[in-house]
Amino acid sequence: MHTRASDPVCPEGRKGACPKATTKIKETPMQTPVARKLMAGWIMLSAACGSIAATADTFPSRSLRIVMNIAAGGNGDSVARQVAERLGTALGQPVVVENRPGADALVSVQNVLNAPADGYSLIMLTPSSVAQPLLQKEVGYGARRDFRPLTMIYRTAAALVTRADSPYATVDQFLTATRANPGTVSLATYGLSYRAGAMLLAHQGRMRFNDISYKGYSQAANDVIGGAVDAALVDAGSAMPLVQSGKLRVLAVASRDRLPAFPSVPTFRERGFPEYELYVWLGLAVRAQTPDATVQRLEKELTRIVATPDFKAFVGKFGAGTEVIASNGAQMANQLANEDARYRTALAGLERK
Repeated sequence: MHTRASDPVCPEGRKGACPKATTKIKETPMQTPVARKLMAGWIMLSAACGSIAATADTFPSRSLRIVMNIAAGGNGDSVARQVAERLGTALGQPVVVENRPGADALVSVQNVLNAPADGYSLIMLTPSSVAQPLLQKEVGYGARRDFRPLTMIYRTAAALVTRADSPYATVDQFLTATRANPGTVSLATYGLSYRAGAMLLAHQGRMRFNDISYKGYSQAANDVIGGAVDAALVDAGSAMPLVQSGKLRVLAVASRDRLPAFPSVPTFRERGFPEYELYVWLGLAVRAQTPDATVQRLEKELTRIVATPDFKAFVGKFGAGTEVIASNGAQMANQLANEDARYRTALAGLERK
């Protein structure tokens, strides 16, 4: 009978089954439970770092889109398409503009929030994006909470205009009449940006307008010219042709300083509203959960694009009060925070829709 080297050999004469031999193997440091957990953690971390590096190296691998709540054909749309063309060249992938107006900013915002947080869907934020959650209940988003800013692109100052033959020849006359007749003097606005601006003006001036909302600038301007409303808060650049043709009169501008296009027109700051400024602006952002490497790539390219002289010249063609704001993501985040705080102060105590 042959016995394998691995088989146990029982002492001769022992009854019953012989127990199997056991060999105690001493664990090396890397075989202990704690070490195994550490090793698994290092493997996972290495894989994550590799994934981040891969994202940075491969983004973008397909076309991108810019979603905005502005209809095609206006100044904002033209600016978005200029940015898209230049960004596409920089990234080596097409960038398309999708116009999704509706429900103020809500339609465009929901579209991007329903898309993956991968940097391929950018949102064009406006003041309406900040004001809407404060003015309308349960819209389900917050611009500061749900989006990560990339860059502010440009802004245009607002102006208070009335018809050329209006009894209000100066802003002081208009404000005096408004305070003397609360809720009687009518003020046209369009979009949440200007509606919120009217509320800010009323709050800071301790007065009350008969606020009449319109769908767009053209309708508001036409009713001011026709005498259906007393005045309107509008985009200064858009109003310039009607001012030059003698149909509208500018009473005040909501910029920090006087506008070169209207050198004789005072700012609201000069007329007793030291904190009142109103700009309509455009800025790009992505979903808050977008990977850092992707955000950094987009922010780098966009801030470079909007700072170029030819892009500034393009925006400058839009006229009075329009200027490029080549800010980075952090600076845009501060802008959103400041506007949010101003709106909250003005709307405190007001009933939401």
